[in-house]
Amino acid sequence: LDQPLGLRYWHWVSGLVMGDMGDSYAYSSPVLDLVLERLALTVPLALMAMTITTALALIAGVYAASRHNKLGDVGVMSLAQIGIAIPNFWFAILLILLFSVKLQWFSAGGFPGWTQEAGGGPLEAIKALLLPAIALAVVQAAILARITRSAVLEVLREDFVRTARAKGLSQRAALWGHVLRNAMIPVIPVMGLQFANL
Repeated sequence: LDQPLGLRYWHWVSGLVMGDMGDSYAYSSPVLDLVLERLALTVPLALMAMTITTALALIAGVYAASRHNKLGDVGVMSLAQIGIAIPNFWFAILLILLFSVKLQWFSAGGFPGWTQEAGGGPLEAIKALLLPAIALAVVQAAILARITRSAVLEVLREDFVRTARAKGLSQRAALWGHVLRNAMIPVIPVMGLQFANL
């Protein structure tokens, strides 16, 4: 702290470029080690949440679009609106109450570790991350389902879809083979932003 502010900032930025984030005053250890330690849980949790988000959103969005202005569409979009409105932390508490306290299928907290030496294993680790991943995925899936529905509805109105249906392609084959592929163009950037957020 005996150096000028600009010089200290320069040393910090040059160290950051080289991978040296300095030492944590709170933990008295290198910051990079602390970040890497947290990433061992954060990255798998984000991947699990994004996988659940993608599966739920694509199925719900395509289902709602294929039943446009019918009961299925209204029901799925109502659930999506509720999913957007529910805070993640509150939904996580409800999941813990149901699956950990009442049914006792999952542990209410803690992480057993990825290895047998740490006291867990891959299956126990995935099981411990499942409820948090679902809690994170609900809001993300609701948002993505609405975007998927809009994109699928837009592509369904295209001429090539009418042509494919006129040539005898079933609605399911047209939806999953042609429509969804083209509807993913606006959906994929949103998925990228959601993964970065997770």
